[in-house]
Amino acid sequence: MVDELRDALKELLAYDDARASAPFEHGLVALAGCGLLACALTAPSRGQAVGRALVAGALLLRAASGQDGLRKWVQAPQPGQVAEEGKSVIAFP
Repeated sequence: MVDELRDALKELLAYDDARASAPFEHGLVALAGCGLLACALTAPSRGQAVGRALVAGALLLRAASGQDGLRKWVQAPQPGQVAEEGKSVIAFP
């Protein structure tokens, strides 16, 4: 069962890496994450605050990941690409 779940997640990640991002996808997800993080600060209970903060963190990580996330914003080359003359290369595993 664990191997099946792992394979399904690998397929999902491969699909996500191969597809083009929707317009403003990463920006909207980042905005939703920031909004949920702000809601976590005003939650009526600690449990709700922690839950909202966890989901907000996941959304912010999703917004930062991928080929159109932070990599595009800082204009870093994709893994395997050669940087232009005079630009530094940031290596990601």
